[in-house]
Amino acid sequence: MREAIRRNHRIAETEAVARLRALQPGEEISQRISEKALRLARRVRAAPPGALSAESFLRSYGLTTREGVALMCVAEALLRIPDAETQDALIRDKLSSGAWSAASAADWALMLTGTLARWHAAGNESFSTIKQLLARLGEPVVRAAVRQAMRILAGQFVLAETIEEAVARGAQRRPYRFSFDMLGEAARTAEDALAYFNSYSKAIRAVGPPDAVSIKLSALHPRFEEAKRERIFNELLPTLRSLAELAANRGVGVTLDAEESERLELTLDLFESLTREFRLGLAVQAYQKRALAVCEWLVSLRRRIGVRLVKGAYWDGEIKRAQQLGMPDYPLFTRKSATDISYVACARTLLSAGGFIYPAFATHNCRTVATILELGGDFEFQKLFGMGDALYDAVLAEHRGDCRVYAPVGGFTDLLPYLVRRLLENGANTSFVHQIADPDVPVEALVADPVTSLPEPYEPDARIPLPRDLYPDRKNSLGLDLSSQAVLQTLNAQVLSDRNGEPFSAVEDTSPQELDFSIARAADAFESWSQAPAAQRAALLERAADGFEERLAELVSLIVREGGRTYNDAVAEVREAADFCRYYALQARKNFEDPLVLPGPAGERNELRLHGRGVFACISPWNFPLAIFTGQVAAALAAGNTVIAKPAEQTPRIGFRALEILYAAGIPPDAACCVVGPGETIGAALVADPRIAGVAFTGSVETAKRINQALAKRAGPIVPLIAETGGVNAMIVDASALPEQVVDDVLISAFQSAGQRCSAQRILFVDEGCAPRVLKLLAGALAELKVGDPAEPDTDIGPIIDVPSREALLRHVERLRKTSNLIGEAKAPATGNYIAPIAFELALEELPKVEVFGPILHVCTYRRQELDQVLQWLRDTGYGLTLGIHSRIQSFVDEVVRGARVGNIYVNRSMIGAVVGVQPFGGEGLSGTGPKAGGPHYMLRFATERTLTVNTAAVGGVTELLAGNANERK
Repeated sequence: MREAIRRNHRIAETEAVARLRALQPGEEISQRISEKALRLARRVRAAPPGALSAESFLRSYGLTTREGVALMCVAEALLRIPDAETQDALIRDKLSSGAWSAASAADWALMLTGTLARWHAAGNESFSTIKQLLARLGEPVVRAAVRQAMRILAGQFVLAETIEEAVARGAQRRPYRFSFDMLGEAARTAEDALAYFNSYSKAIRAVGPPDAVSIKLSALHPRFEEAKRERIFNELLPTLRSLAELAANRGVGVTLDAEESERLELTLDLFESLTREFRLGLAVQAYQKRALAVCEWLVSLRRRIGVRLVKGAYWDGEIKRAQQLGMPDYPLFTRKSATDISYVACARTLLSAGGFIYPAFATHNCRTVATILELGGDFEFQKLFGMGDALYDAVLAEHRGDCRVYAPVGGFTDLLPYLVRRLLENGANTSFVHQIADPDVPVEALVADPVTSLPEPYEPDARIPLPRDLYPDRKNSLGLDLSSQAVLQTLNAQVLSDRNGEPFSAVEDTSPQELDFSIARAADAFESWSQAPAAQRAALLERAADGFEERLAELVSLIVREGGRTYNDAVAEVREAADFCRYYALQARKNFEDPLVLPGPAGERNELRLHGRGVFACISPWNFPLAIFTGQVAAALAAGNTVIAKPAEQTPRIGFRALEILYAAGIPPDAACCVVGPGETIGAALVADPRIAGVAFTGSVETAKRINQALAKRAGPIVPLIAETGGVNAMIVDASALPEQVVDDVLISAFQSAGQRCSAQRILFVDEGCAPRVLKLLAGALAELKVGDPAEPDTDIGPIIDVPSREALLRHVERLRKTSNLIGEAKAPATGNYIAPIAFELALEELPKVEVFGPILHVCTYRRQELDQVLQWLRDTGYGLTLGIHSRIQSFVDEVVRGARVGNIYVNRSMIGAVVGVQPFGGEGLSGTGPKAGGPHYMLRFATERTLTVNTAAVGGVTELLAGNANERK
């Protein structure tokens, strides 16, 4: 059964739907369901929605409109912004633009001014937009009114701020039962997890039968992820056991909530362990392809289990994540109708469990409710607090049965992420809650059998291509699912086997004679290689991309062992190498195959062609020993050059293996040769050789300057240098940013790869208004990182590349310990070449203006009026590689972007991990020469341009003119 769950994780959607079809009700039963659903839908639509109900809100503000999105932005941010200035900026930014309708303006005027009668915008032209309302009332009044309006709106979705109040209010709303959800996001720190544990314990003690408590596992542990499996079972399982025991003693039901699909296997293992001792409930998401297999497994346990069947709340995020990770398929259905029939199939399985399973069907959909009523059995319905009241009033009035309300409990700042997710989920234009509020949607269409909506033959939604087909003109690189225990075990076995096998043998430096011979080979091969059609060169590179993917596990092992990178980093490297090959092959076909015909006078043909320059020297760094090495070589080859590739002396084996894969794909060995040795000797001799027609270099700015000087001193042609160097990279955070998201992105940006990326974050500028929360979270999150052997799947941070680099970083840390305030740090092993990730707080004038290449973060707080000084400081460093911005206010983002001189800017996300062809990578100033790697202009720098002009009139006159004139004479 568990194997079936794993097998169905990313099964082809057509195959999954084929099985679900067989479990749908027959035609006669379907007709009865339709009739019942139609009666319910008509009652729901006829019922007047409450003044501030979800249905009323969605009827006024479609969340597919600019107004709806603006309101969500305000709801998501306003109540947690600490200062009035930033609150005013958010209100101006989100509510003073957009095409506000008369109805929406009137509704907002009602909430803003507190009038009891509906205010009609149609008769008050001066107030026909929110913008004019802001101008009339003034920002302080509007700020207070909007905050109050948000609280009123929030009050429709949260039962109470404390569990005691929630229990009391719930008792007044019988016959509804309640499942209380203690609001909050996933824990980032041990302190967060302890606070959530205390909150759940308090709730269980306050609640009595027949009510229950829902538990979010990621709230109880800051590292609830598959790679931390051993730690989870050692730390989280005892915590859950104590909560389950407390609930059992009080007769209170406990349900483990569903989360992202990456956490399902771990959740099921914890659940199975607990149900050996306690009766628990589990939420199952029907939009996952493995939902039916999960239900069948739960039935097979033959234990008394409560199952809350939901459709799912993370659909958009799951789609995006699968695309980003290059998964072979999605874990969920791309069509809503497929989710609907999955729900029915799961429901039938649960209802036929013979008394072991007590199902709870969570839905606001009339058709789904009617289906469950028709199937019959022992069950209850569930609804969200503040939604679906009209539907369940009708259900309870016409039919016997129980309904439980999923009721959030907590403060308004905790509510915001929940509120936004619920409203976006139910406000989507495909949702029942949205459509039942739209009088233009016929109720007959709303309650139609979802089977009739399935295309014949079934195909996934064409608007959502498979992750591999994300790009229209090339394949997306294939990734590995590192949330799978089986995948992690396989990789670990490969790494350990390789490590315990034949040890790395010493790699001898290339001698001067060998270097001369390699350059001569490449020079002799240039003519034949450059004359090969661009399409032929492209095809070989595409074959090489396939070769990298076919050897993914082998290459990951090599990168882990020689480069000291973690599994996540190593997988990303192989994917980037494949992406480079395919992207540059695409660029070769576009730009190098056919000439560009230019306009000119009649009787003349003018065309422009791109050609290779000659032998290119490609000098790559140790921190991306496969991706950058391959990217440089692939671009040079695709443009028609031959290559002398010099990998970093710390990682030569990875470079050799990359070339072997290129050779296996058909690249001639003479077209791409590898040389090894220190930059001071082999690198210098390579650059100085007059046969080298161009240099591509990635590394320090100091080395780039030396190469530039050496090239300038050479006699003969001026040689191009394509240099990508480092940066003093900063993230700027304003007071509207979500602290939890900021800390998540800082951990990735500053510390992933032990901070040994040229794009890595070195500085965090954080607004003093949100700084206390951000820095407290950052300190706690740093303590949760594991520094150690990258061969271990649960390692977050691997080693520093060599001893001299580590010693330089240790000296910098010791200086900061004496002069700066320590924010937090991780723990590093007592032995080994490690540096613990660490963060210090410094004043602006104390920040380093040089690149510190390691896991050291420098934090500076600033006031909003000091933003210009911050931007000027960044410009004065002379570097311009990456910049991060975290803000919910577009005008702030625009101001920072205008003031920055940076190659890559990232808003509300991490600052690393640029994707080939999506985020072309490269800086300016001291950060590189450009063009950007992985961008449409990069290969042009590897080429020379030649024009050909032909006087076509020299033979027979200007034929196109003569032909046109002859036609007129006829």
